[in-house]
Amino acid sequence: MTRSRDATPRPMGILSSAAVFGSFSLLLWLAVAFEIPWLHSAFGISPIFAWYLSGTAFVLFPMLVFGVAMAWRELPTRSLRLLRQRLRVGRLSGDDMRWAVLGLIGIALASAMIAELALRVNPNLRVSPEFLLQLPGSRVLVFAAWIPLFVTNILGEELCWRGYVLPRQEAAWGRAAWLLNGTMWCLFHWSFGWPVMMLLLPITLLLPWIVMRRQNTSVGIVIHAIFNAVGFIAVLSGWANF
Repeated sequence: MTRSRDATPRPMGILSSAAVFGSFSLLLWLAVAFEIPWLHSAFGISPIFAWYLSGTAFVLFPMLVFGVAMAWRELPTRSLRLLRQRLRVGRLSGDDMRWAVLGLIGIALASAMIAELALRVNPNLRVSPEFLLQLPGSRVLVFAAWIPLFVTNILGEELCWRGYVLPRQEAAWGRAAWLLNGTMWCLFHWSFGWPVMMLLLPITLLLPWIVMRRQNTSVGIVIHAIFNAVGFIAVLSGWANF
């Protein structure tokens, strides 16, 4: 007789969490260290377009597929309704939106304070990856090429890290799960350099805490999407080229 699977997510401890985050972190490092330079030297692709291509195809889209597929695999009965429940993708209530707005304000203020303090200590510090600063002439083309990366980045990270992984970490770590999730999410970006990780610290810690408190991945999707969109516009406009 086949044993029915429990709908409750299986616990994911620190080693299993490190294996999942570490695997995609390795893919991110390969994209930054090898794929972007190779695409630039072999085909003359601008570094930022090379990042859009390699980041989307090699890191973020696989992350999205992995998170959804693993959640689907855990379902006791396969249906889209249960998949949404497993990934905790729910409708946004008024309270959810208030948490999203307050979270964005807190993340923005904390990020600005960290950037200001870092620049006071080292005025020559750059807190953006070099390939993001090498913009070609056409801003419209950059924006159009950015959209696939933006979609896979938000959905990939949120559905995988918060939708699939966080509930399993909660089963193992309880109320401290957000801290494990956020710390590993921050470390996931190590190939971007420590200044980027430092600037991302507020969102990587606050967002998982809010999502866990609200038990709704959609809140994380909203916060992450707005944060990244504002950051992209800042870089594209030249305001955040530091």
